[in-house]
Amino acid sequence: MTKRRTLDREKVLATAEKLADEQGLEALTMPNLAKALDIRSQSLYNYVANREEMVSLTGARLMQQMYQLVVDGIIGLSGSKAYLKFADIVRDFLLAHASLSAILYHAQRFSTDSAMYQEIKRMIKLVDQVVDVDGNRLISSHVLIGAVLGYIFLETTPLYQAEDENVATVNYHQMLFRLIDPVEKATGI
Repeated sequence: MTKRRTLDREKVLATAEKLADEQGLEALTMPNLAKALDIRSQSLYNYVANREEMVSLTGARLMQQMYQLVVDGIIGLSGSKAYLKFADIVRDFLLAHASLSAILYHAQRFSTDSAMYQEIKRMIKLVDQVVDVDGNRLISSHVLIGAVLGYIFLETTPLYQAEDENVATVNYHQMLFRLIDPVEKATGI
C-alpha cells in the first residue's frame, strides 16, 4: 500500500521556517525546501507562487508568533515596564529566529499587499500602543523599532558575538532606558 502524503501550506511554511532558522535565509530556496519536504520542486508551486511569497509567508508566520508572545507578555503592564518587556521579548525572539531578522532587514522588498508587510503593520500598531501612556508617548515607534533592530543586528555580528550574554542584556537595557529617560523626566510617566 502506498503511503499517502498529507502536505499543506502550514507544513510547507513550518518546514521553511525551520530550514531558514537552521541554515540561514539564503538557504531558503525552492529546491532546498522541496528536498527538506521530500517532494519535487514543482510540487511546491501548489502552495506558494515563488520564493518571494515563500519568504513573505514565512516571515509573516514568525511575526505572528512574535506578536502573540508580546501580547501575552505585556498584558497588565504599562509605561516603561511594558516598553522594556516588549523590547526584551522581541530581542529574545529575533535572536532565536535569526531568519526573521534577515527578513526584516529586507522589509522594503515586500509589496504592501504581502503577508509580511501586513504583519509588520500590525506590529507597528502594537508598538504605538506600548509607547503611548495616557496620551503621552514614551518614544517614537520609529526610534524604538530602529534601536531594537539595530542593536540586534549588531549583536549578531562577529564583532559582538563573544560578548557575555548578561553584559549584552545590561547594555541593551541601558540603551532602551536612555531613549525614554528624557520623556519620563518631562512627563513624570
